[in-house]
Amino acid sequence: MKLASSLQKTSALEKHFHTKHPLRLFYRDVLDEVDGCKGSFDLSAVWARLAPSGNIYRLNALQEVRLRHCADLQAQLREIAEEFAQTLGGTPQERYDLLIASLKETKVDLDEAYENAEKGWELDSFKTTGFPPLEEFLVGNVHSSFFVVPTEQGAWKDWCTAKLVGCMVAVVQILGPVMVVLSLWQDPTNYLQHPIDTLERISISSVFCAERDMGEWCTILMGVVFSFFVVVQLLNYATEELEDAFKFGRLAGCSSFWAFAGGYINAWCVMWNILVLPVSFWKLTHASQVVLNAMTILFMFNLDDLTGTAGAVLGTSDTLFRRGLCWNYALLSQCPVDLRDVVNPKATSAADFWQLRLTATALQSTRASRNAETRVAPFEQTPLLASQSGHGAPSLEQMRVSMRFTKDGSVYHLPSMNSSVQAGLWQLLVWILRLLQVLMPAFYFIVNKPCIHPGAAAIRTR
Repeated sequence: MKLASSLQKTSALEKHFHTKHPLRLFYRDVLDEVDGCKGSFDLSAVWARLAPSGNIYRLNALQEVRLRHCADLQAQLREIAEEFAQTLGGTPQERYDLLIASLKETKVDLDEAYENAEKGWELDSFKTTGFPPLEEFLVGNVHSSFFVVPTEQGAWKDWCTAKLVGCMVAVVQILGPVMVVLSLWQDPTNYLQHPIDTLERISISSVFCAERDMGEWCTILMGVVFSFFVVVQLLNYATEELEDAFKFGRLAGCSSFWAFAGGYINAWCVMWNILVLPVSFWKLTHASQVVLNAMTILFMFNLDDLTGTAGAVLGTSDTLFRRGLCWNYALLSQCPVDLRDVVNPKATSAADFWQLRLTATALQSTRASRNAETRVAPFEQTPLLASQSGHGAPSLEQMRVSMRFTKDGSVYHLPSMNSSVQAGLWQLLVWILRLLQVLMPAFYFIVNKPCIHPGAAAIRTR
């Protein structure tokens, strides 16, 4: 009976919908979705605005930066645990694990002055059990030698896979376009090999050669279209990389081999692909070959993107990378450089070992009436930028910060000088590609296979 009743209701509902105008139903569906989105906030748009698109080089750079912070903080905690050996008891590893367990159960408090001044603001989200900025870097042991590597089996496997894929992609992007050009350079169809001879044969009759058959004209016209298409793709890529150079430099672009090398490898690949384009297209004899050749060029410089092959191999995505990069930056902004700033010097057990109190801007130090130094912190005041934006503080895009990996180590300014140099290189490529998106198709159309007239062909056959 219930089934029959349900079928009757469904039938009646279908008849009701069939009497309504489809556009009105479509509009109602949109309103329903908008109503469902009220009260929810999609942070993926925020991550996309702040963080660059993901590629294998930036992913490895992020891992490298994170592991360096892990190594320093874990070494500090083990040293402090030894000082409290009599209080904590057990072996060194047991003491370390005990303090981690205690950290996960510690309540985070708010400074009274801060809490009173910010009444009406949602501060309860800061009153956590456990402290994510420390748990992120203290949980999951790492080993520091020539490289800083994770010791857990799953994390070690992921680390090795990412580095192996990064090296393989780098080899392909560095050598691939170069080998394509070298393999075609001595070919008779490479008209850049003898530029003077090429210029001498160019004329109106050779460009619009009447002796070419339909297949040759189709190949030439497809080459013109796809040379424009490929250059536009290269231009879009270079424009994105120009913006991403500043984004990554602001969030994590310091003291990392992968952060340094990645941008230059991508720029190198784009520059050589510009040369690959005409040299490889001139050799083609069928229109279908033009399509396949264009896809090969696009595949080569997109090989490192997490939206493509690299992301599929590593099991990650562009969205996950952006979120992870923003999370790492935010956690480091609340993570102390010196762990002693959040340790109770008079602790009598693991339960009262940690003292975590947030002020308006950072952590309150347990050793003095001041804020603890954090691993990411503003290194200069920017009141001019703040006043221009109309707010009391500069935005994240305007803020210049410093990053420290150890309490006695170097201070790195973000964005770094390397980010500015890479951005300058990408800006140059953007200007070149804007010219080439007009010049390259015309150049390919004008400089193409020589027009062989019937008389010349007869002489050649003798």
